[in-house]
Amino acid sequence: MKKFPWRSLLYAAVLGYLLLDLKVFNGPLKRSFTERRDEAVEAAKKHRWVAIVNREPITSDQLDVAVFRHLYQRGKDYSEIPDKNLTMIRRAVLQSLIDEALVRHYADGEKFTAPQDEIDNFIEAWETQFIDDADLAERSKLQKLSLEERNAELARIWSRKRWLEQRIEPGVDVTDREVREWFDANRETGAGFVEPEKIRARQIFISTVEDDDEAHEQLARDIHSGLTKGEKSFEDLAREFSEDPRTAKRGGDLNWFARDRVSKKFSKTVFALEKGDVSEPFKTDIGWHIVEVTDYQPARPVEFQDVADEIRFHLEAERSADTIKQLMKKLRTVANIRLFPEHI
Repeated sequence: MKKFPWRSLLYAAVLGYLLLDLKVFNGPLKRSFTERRDEAVEAAKKHRWVAIVNREPITSDQLDVAVFRHLYQRGKDYSEIPDKNLTMIRRAVLQSLIDEALVRHYADGEKFTAPQDEIDNFIEAWETQFIDDADLAERSKLQKLSLEERNAELARIWSRKRWLEQRIEPGVDVTDREVREWFDANRETGAGFVEPEKIRARQIFISTVEDDDEAHEQLARDIHSGLTKGEKSFEDLAREFSEDPRTAKRGGDLNWFARDRVSKKFSKTVFALEKGDVSEPFKTDIGWHIVEVTDYQPARPVEFQDVADEIRFHLEAERSADTIKQLMKKLRTVANIRLFPEHI
């Protein structure tokens, strides 16, 4: 004797109820959806939300800050962008904010935390962007964050990044063979396959002010005099007097650079020096410099082993972008996203 299909009948009844509620009778389920939608619209108007992502609003103020950072990183300002282009930029930046919110929701929802040593290294690297501890403390104060709160937020940022990387890692692996094939296929173009002449140097930099340039020149010459007399080492003088905060802590080390990476006035003097030479004080548009060349590398053809890591990184970056795009597409299909274009 066959069993009565109770389960199928139950499913059909539930489906029928949902269809009648939503499509025919304007029942409680439909009214609930409508009320939530209306509440969201009213809240968006009141607070000028530009989007809601899984019930988390993105405000126009947040979008303004993100657009400012986007333009600043590219050396541009609001005043330089036509209104039509600015609207397109705001829409593109909003999509990035939505993606960030989705990653944050899923990573935090899974309670994923990166290894502590990775977090510590990330925080240490992040702190190096500030001139000194006082500058870091002042910036944190402006953000109204305690040390513990700041480090906790940085830990969350790094953990979300690692969560995303782990999700896309299987799709971005590049084999040694693929790296070699890319090198062989592109080396004939010549572009990027000749290592230009480079030097490694360190500098003591004195910034200039128009109405007091003589004093700055005299300071540079006094430092140079002390250097030639051997009163102090170049590194100690750089730490004491150099006004380039990025290099002063490192004893003035500029690392390796080619001619096209520095100004013409700077390269003209520095590339005329031999390894071990120390320049006389010389002036550029930004100030006075004393430079010591610590190493030299002539121009030469690039060998495979010299660029293998860069090629691998390039190929991985290409695949990462595509894999992230596919992942975000999947996350968006199951997310509840609502846009409010009138506030963009």
